[in-house]
This record gives sequence, structure tokens and C-alpha cells, in this order.
Amino acid sequence: MSIVLSHTTAKAVYQAAHSVSAKGIESCSPAAIYGSCPTGTLLDAATEWLTKNDVSLDANDSLEVMVFDRRNARYAMNCQCHVSSKRFSNSRFIELEDGIFIVGVELCALQAATYLPFRELVEYYFELCSAYSLGTGSSTSYNERFALTSTERLKQFFNSITRCDGLALARKAIQCVRDGCRSPMETAFVMMLTLPKSEGGLGIKGIETDYEVQVTAAAKNLTRRKKFFMDAYLKKSRTDIEYNGFYHDAEEDRAIDEERKNALASMGYGIITVSRYSFMHASSFVRVMEAIQRKEGVRPSRLPKDFQIMQEDLRQFVLRRFIEEKRRIQKQLRQDSEDRQRIDLEKATLEGITLDDPTINEVPAIDDMQTVESDSPSFAQTSSLAPEAGSSVPETRPANKVGTLATCKIASIQQSRVSITSSGSKCEAKSLLRESVRQHLRKNSSD
Repeated sequence: MSIVLSHTTAKAVYQAAHSVSAKGIESCSPAAIYGSCPTGTLLDAATEWLTKNDVSLDANDSLEVMVFDRRNARYAMNCQCHVSSKRFSNSRFIELEDGIFIVGVELCALQAATYLPFRELVEYYFELCSAYSLGTGSSTSYNERFALTSTERLKQFFNSITRCDGLALARKAIQCVRDGCRSPMETAFVMMLTLPKSEGGLGIKGIETDYEVQVTAAAKNLTRRKKFFMDAYLKKSRTDIEYNGFYHDAEEDRAIDEERKNALASMGYGIITVSRYSFMHASSFVRVMEAIQRKEGVRPSRLPKDFQIMQEDLRQFVLRRFIEEKRRIQKQLRQDSEDRQRIDLEKATLEGITLDDPTINEVPAIDDMQTVESDSPSFAQTSSLAPEAGSSVPETRPANKVGTLATCKIASIQQSRVSITSSGSKCEAKSLLRESVRQHLRKNSSD
């Protein structure tokens, strides 16, 4: 008895425990493959293997298995069972452990064409042929690993079979895929170039990724490198398109990029640089794509009527994980800022300070209708209007002392402000100011 994992379960295995793809060296037993029967015991054993190898499935996903005899499907409980009328070579399967098998990478890619839409299928084929693994979910994080297959191997497999579900879509998707992308961002940009114009891409066929160029003798004094690897090389226009992520911001990396640019230019190559910022912002990205269109001779008259709208829709798709991650970060930053403000407000309330009270640093307004005597201590200490000894000053009328009051109170308040500044407490400052005015008012009323 045996069980064969397939479809989304096999896809999750290759994204997490991708090293199992190297096990397909010996051919599996045809009897074990074509006689597979997903019994409860085997399903439990398969689930245990997935858990042991950190293969995570979506919460609502059940195991997907494959059988070749419809009668064996009746044993499938708590799983999704696919019945295949076509028998593939037993070399298209890999044994994980005794009694547990999985479809090979190429067969898994073909099955993906039965449940993934076109754009997602192209994206998945890029991942299989590139040096990274996105894993399950919508996270932007990825793991570096060797490529599980190549575009050539996928094309050979798709062309070797006939009359299979998803075959036409798989053949169409593989035409847009290139080998050797080193990150999901590189894949996202190359998809903008290779996807057909009807999908918002430029439909460029003559493009290679991770293209190796040897430094010529004429350019060897311009760079410390002996060879370069181009992110995307346009054969027709001899143009190197470079995607510059965060690591290019370092000073030494910028110097290396300048050397590279000068060396390639001396060797007759054109260079178009795409920054993360220009990729993430629509208006900047349109200008970058316009430069590429001109290099490749893509005429605007040959583009679909609503091409700009389709191109932006495609950009939003290939960057969906990064756009969502940016939104999550911005939301978290706003939440952190609100939490800090709330904590500061609670702390201020406990200390008796109202942060939004505009009168914290204000003093009570002076009532000019009150009068004080001219021998007020504060006036005597601060007034600059007192006559010098031996001088004669005309006699003034004591009936209306409004000006004297204002001068007296201003001088008193200035003294209070000096003491307030040294106290260092806003709450204490407010109390001192009010008490000073009350003292003047009481003295005036008693007079």
C-alpha cells in the first residue's frame, strides 16, 4: 500500500522542504505508484512527515493525493483525491519514505496549471526555475536555495505529453519564464517585460536573466571585476537592465556600480537602472518602461488601447506582497505613534498637567480699574520712575493711578516669572502666578 502526494500539497512540499527534489535519482516502483491507495493510516503517516519537515498548509487545505485506479479513491477520507487516467513515467515520482511518494517537480508544475490563474502560474514557474523560495502565505520573506528545475526541462516535459488538463495553459506560461532570478523583486520586474501585451507586459522575447558577460581587455582597467551578471539582458538592443535594491545604497556598493556602468558602457552595452522606489511608484515606473520601450523599438501604435491601465494593473499584481507589506508597516507605525501619545497623555494626567491647556504658560489679565498705593513694596523695588535725590519733579495728581497699577503689576509678574522659571514645574508655575495676582487684589480691596 502506498500514497502519492500531489497538487497543492506537493507545491507546499517543494516550497518548504525543497531538498526532496534531489531525491529523484532512482526510479520508483510502478506497482507502488499506480497501485496507490490513500488509507487513513497512510494519510496519518503523510501528515506526520509533513509536520516533521516543517511543511505548512493553509488552514482550510486538506491533503491532496493522486490515484490511478478509480476504485482506490473510495478509501480516501479527509483528503482531496484526484483520479488520473493518464499514467506518467515512474521517473516522474519521488519516494519520501516507505509508502509515501510525491509527484516530481515537472509534474507538480503541470498540475499547478489546473488551479492557478495565468499570472500566478507564470510567477510560480519563475520560482521553480530561480534561486529562491517564497514559501506559503503572502509574506515577502523568502529563502535562498538552488533552482528546482529549468525552463528547458519544463518545456521538454510539456511537449512530451498530450491531452492533459492544464497543458495548454502550462505551455503558454512557460514561454514567459526565464531561469536564474535571484529574488522575488527581480522576478516581478522581468514579468513586466516578458508577459504578453494583452496582460500589461511588453512581450519581449529576446531577454535573458542572470546573463554572464566577461570583461574585455579594453575595459579591464575600469573595474575590479572579471565578469558581470546582468539581471535582465535585452539581446536586440544590447541593454543591461539592473534592479537596485537596498544593498546598493552602501557607499562601496555605489562605487562598484559606477565601475560596472563605466566598464559595460566601454564594451558597447546600454544600461537602464531600476530602483526600488521607481518600481514601487507608478509615475516613476511609467518613465522607466518608456525608456525600455524606446530601446527595444516597441511602437506605441502596436500597444493595446488601454495598455497603460493594463500595465499598472500588472505592476500592482507582481508587487502585491510588497505593497501589502508596506501597508502593514505603515499601519504599525501609526499604531505605535498613537500608543506613545496615549501613554504621554496618561502620564501627564497623573502628574496634574493637561497637555492641551493653552493657559499653562499664561498669567491672569490685569484689571486696570484697581488702584494701589505708590509705596507698594514691589513698585518701590522695580519702578524706574522714582526721582533721583535733589531733583525737582512737578507734583502729580494721586486721584487716578491706573498707570501706576499697570506698572506695579507688570513688575510683580516679572518677578514671579523669574521664580517660575527656576521652579521647573508647569503646575507649580500656574499656582504661583495666580496667588501673586490674588495678593494684589486683596490688598487693593482692603485699601
